[in-house]
Amino acid sequence: MEEKIIEYDIILKSDLQEKGTIDLDRIAFLAKSISNIAKGALQMRLGGISNKQGKKPSFLDKALNIRLKGIKESSTLLQLESPTFASSIKAIQVNAFQPEVAEQLPNQTPMSLFMLAYQEAFDDNDSEKNLLDKALVKNLKDLKSFFRSNNEELIISNRGSLPELHLKKSDFNRIKVLENSIPDPQNVVINGIIDILEHSKSKVTVKTEQGNLLGNITNKFQQETIKDFWGKEATIYGVGHFKPNGKLSYVEIDRIFEATEEDKYFSKIPFSESTIQQITRQTSKNPTKNWMNEIAGKWPSEESDEEFEKLLKEL
Repeated sequence: MEEKIIEYDIILKSDLQEKGTIDLDRIAFLAKSISNIAKGALQMRLGGISNKQGKKPSFLDKALNIRLKGIKESSTLLQLESPTFASSIKAIQVNAFQPEVAEQLPNQTPMSLFMLAYQEAFDDNDSEKNLLDKALVKNLKDLKSFFRSNNEELIISNRGSLPELHLKKSDFNRIKVLENSIPDPQNVVINGIIDILEHSKSKVTVKTEQGNLLGNITNKFQQETIKDFWGKEATIYGVGHFKPNGKLSYVEIDRIFEATEEDKYFSKIPFSESTIQQITRQTSKNPTKNWMNEIAGKWPSEESDEEFEKLLKEL
């Protein structure tokens, strides 16, 4: 299939950088940040997690191709080009729970995924943020180090088909809040019907009473024995990754067991809340109470988790 190339412009507005120039170390940092974010955003679409461990798929390097085409004056303007994913990624490799992603991905590029990741992070109307996880949001936040002053601005565009992305140092405060709102990965135990995805030895779905979960088997021995559980009820143990709203979105599966009657308890999908979410939920019960006054000077302190939970309930 013939490559379709999309061109992008990155404008750096800065009083600290001579027009038409950019320090080599800044180009290197920017290039690494864009690549890390594009890779994480692509892996979210392919498998539901941005920092999947293990052997890197052979197609990944080709799929993440971004080239610097030139530098022009206009503040400083970097011209980039990137091929669409149509020639490097097959539809069968896309996250099975998001068919709309499979439709969109062939016409997207690594640069468009970079732009879309920030747009999703800044979208206050999108509480689900299905294509972000904590590791990817951290990569978004890390770009803050590129900026040398509060007045510098990056403007990224692809000449019309996507809204321009404007980034300043102050914007990363919102990214930090988003990162803090996402619960950390934690060990989970889940009971459900096991099904394997086509064309994959390690990806499985777990059908629970509340819906389907996507998982990846990290244990090589279990990858060989998973066929014994196809279509059967089983209990999985692994590390769960959560969305910003606290819902479990993905499980790195370490072990799979034959289900017992007692395991029915685990048929409910776990839900997790960050500290910020706990405070928000508790204060919504007492909207007239100023919770900041209640915890000012008290937290953070030396409380145990149990003591802190008690404090939240008292707000």
